[in-house]
Amino acid sequence: MMKKDLIDLIHFSIIPKDDPKQALRIRRLFLASATYLLCFCIAYISYLTGVTEWEVIIGYLIIMPSINIILYIVHRTGLNLKMTDPSMTSVQMCAGILVITYGIYFSSESRGVLLLTYIIVFLFGVFRLNTRSFLYISVFTLLAYGINIALLQIYRPQGVNFNIEYLQWGVLALVLVAFSVIGGYISSLRRNLSISRATIREMAIRDELTGLYNRRHVRELLEHEKNRSLRGGDIFCLAMLDIDHFKNVNDTYGHHAGDAVLKAVATTIKTTMRNTEFCGRYGGEEFLIILPQTDIKGAFIGAERVRTNIENTLFPDIGPDFKITVSIGLSEYKMEKDMDDVIARADEALYRAKKGGRNRVEFAQ
Repeated sequence: MMKKDLIDLIHFSIIPKDDPKQALRIRRLFLASATYLLCFCIAYISYLTGVTEWEVIIGYLIIMPSINIILYIVHRTGLNLKMTDPSMTSVQMCAGILVITYGIYFSSESRGVLLLTYIIVFLFGVFRLNTRSFLYISVFTLLAYGINIALLQIYRPQGVNFNIEYLQWGVLALVLVAFSVIGGYISSLRRNLSISRATIREMAIRDELTGLYNRRHVRELLEHEKNRSLRGGDIFCLAMLDIDHFKNVNDTYGHHAGDAVLKAVATTIKTTMRNTEFCGRYGGEEFLIILPQTDIKGAFIGAERVRTNIENTLFPDIGPDFKITVSIGLSEYKMEKDMDDVIARADEALYRAKKGGRNRVEFAQ
């Protein structure tokens, strides 16, 4: 156990390399840390000019590192993944607001200027929060500043013009409400743009008729499996599937029937495959299935299951006795330098299946 812990420690990285989303969240956390540093610089300049007391500097030196270390541990251990928002944007913003409010409490006539630093915190949420979330944080900010005014009245009333404080509080409320509406709108535009991009990408990698991956994306997945195999030594197999006598279906029943057959085959393949497997439409009536971490024997069992399920598929809209069959050729990746060879061997096995009577599975030797 100690040896494993030592190995994990040696391979530890500040930003995780195996989870791109977590890596992005930690980078955002570091960006927020830079914002804290900016606030500290402002506080230090205020201290040097005599408008901020030394308690701010001491407090910031303790509070800021503590907050960032705690948030980093939460992200790096994956505890943030249990939360509704794994980025913890609202939590980080509220922490920043409390830090700023602490600095404002120990400031003198510069409090009105330091209120502007709240906007820096709100900018952090522009691309993540909706209008409602912004308004919640605005209320939190106003409560924090209101408590700040109350504490000033109780413990530090000397030299404080509370009429100006209340005016600043009211102006802050108006600014935050306006910022919440605008920030929420910008966030909404960004989300819609992200959805549009995701939709466009999905359309670019999917076959329009069957909903399976298209030929180009299947080749990309094959290269990915090849690289993973070269790194870890994992094996994987390919299954080249072809619908038997498909031309006769189009000629006899029409292209609408042909489309229905293609969709039915695609659906059957998807429902029969394991979650770790991929399938794409490779040609007119050809489909290519990628079976990761599967040897040729396991691939044969899976291919037989697909073949049987397709053979048992009914087409009542075409005819009560109408059925189709498929032929399947299998090949196993054997550390070849080129994926074309693996595909060619699967195609050869498919040819043998066709030549051997169709509705059968053959595998490359």
